[in-house]
Amino acid sequence: MVRAVDVRPVGGHELARPHGGPPRLRHAAAQGRRRRVPRGLATDWEATSASSYVFTVRDDATCSDGTPITAQVVADSLEHLAASDGTNTRSLAFGEGDPTFTVDEESGTLTIDLSAPYSQLLGGVTIEGTGIICPAGLADLDGLATGDVEGAFSGPYTLTDQVAGVSATYTLRDDYDAWPDWERVEGTPATTINITVESDSNTSANLLETGGLDVARFYDANATRFTDSDEFTYVTDNSTANTLLFNEDPSSVFADSQELRAAAAQAVSATAFNDAALDGLGNLMTSVTDSGFACVATDESLLQPYDPEAASEVLSGTTVRLLTMTNWEPAVDYVTEALSAAGADVEVTSLDAADWAQQLRTEPTTWDLTVRGETNSSGLVHQALLTKIGPSFGEGGTNYTSSDNAEGEAFLEAALSTADPEEQCADLVAAQETVLERVDVAPLATSTHYIIAREGINTYEFSGYWDVSALRIAS
Repeated sequence: MVRAVDVRPVGGHELARPHGGPPRLRHAAAQGRRRRVPRGLATDWEATSASSYVFTVRDDATCSDGTPITAQVVADSLEHLAASDGTNTRSLAFGEGDPTFTVDEESGTLTIDLSAPYSQLLGGVTIEGTGIICPAGLADLDGLATGDVEGAFSGPYTLTDQVAGVSATYTLRDDYDAWPDWERVEGTPATTINITVESDSNTSANLLETGGLDVARFYDANATRFTDSDEFTYVTDNSTANTLLFNEDPSSVFADSQELRAAAAQAVSATAFNDAALDGLGNLMTSVTDSGFACVATDESLLQPYDPEAASEVLSGTTVRLLTMTNWEPAVDYVTEALSAAGADVEVTSLDAADWAQQLRTEPTTWDLTVRGETNSSGLVHQALLTKIGPSFGEGGTNYTSSDNAEGEAFLEAALSTADPEEQCADLVAAQETVLERVDVAPLATSTHYIIAREGINTYEFSGYWDVSALRIAS
């Protein structure tokens, strides 16, 4: 899917001169709308332990209906998130424990205490799903779910029109002057951002070339039509990590056989996969998620070298049930051919995305291997680990591999239980190394998204993600 954006200028808005900083509480539109809009609501923050965090909320931010955004407004929004069931956002924000929120209105502080330690909360409250919902939105949850409560928005733009699955129009608030202290953002915010969904990348590229679009996102060779042109600029993000993911359920051929998993990994070239699936535009991976994120293992000696001859000595004659999605034929064709060339008998089951995901989670006896593209928009490495370490889905967890990795679980638990950033990273890296040494997955390449902008439009990437609210008309 390609995101195409048409932006129009706004006059006379003065931007603050930025300085960088760690993750902060964000404003955003309605939480259900999943927009990643960093607003810097917290002017100060501190982890007093891995179970207690204090935020000082700025005193000059307002909701789109003029309501001041106080520490209590922030607390009420996060309380709403904490009460939600079955959402990945809740666990990424607060971990597996239950949060309590204490507000001191006089000092403008919000304290979040957790029933179980979770060292990643500071990063967890910066993702799109934790955007602050204003009181009007919490008072009308049905309207909030459809984006129809004008006063629910806490960021610079409000949703003013939408056609589900087709387009959305966002309009800049006249009263907005609470931009974050971005370090390098220059230009004037757009008064209107029109986002349309275009399923055909060639069409988007043609529209961008002829002026029908101002910004478009690509992850295929259409990006190369613009990357060397002086009339366009671009930024990239790498949030989708593609891996070979092994099923270690007792019914699988890969159960209790690290040798066989290693052979399958040796049969598949990450470089050839990148060429086949991503037109060579992806970044080769060194671990379970993009290497640009914090605390990602980078020791390439832990990866299985491409060696089809060695692979064939182990794989030859082995039946491998490959579960795939219908919309990724080039990638699947390459993996199938590579395994077959190494002597494996590959049985392919191809499903649409929804059925594929359902079968991965609920029918572990029906598949041995899959090619999984895992989106990690949070930038938190432990999010990628939780799908490969710990209880399986059948046991109430989120581990697709059904692996039994007690050592990795211990490292991950230690990382989530310490407030010391260096200890966190050391334990997170150690946990990844156990996954790589065991060959529970074989890293391939990230899907690099190219966000191409025509001359006169400035776009920006922050810590691995592209922020549409930071689009600027060049001065």
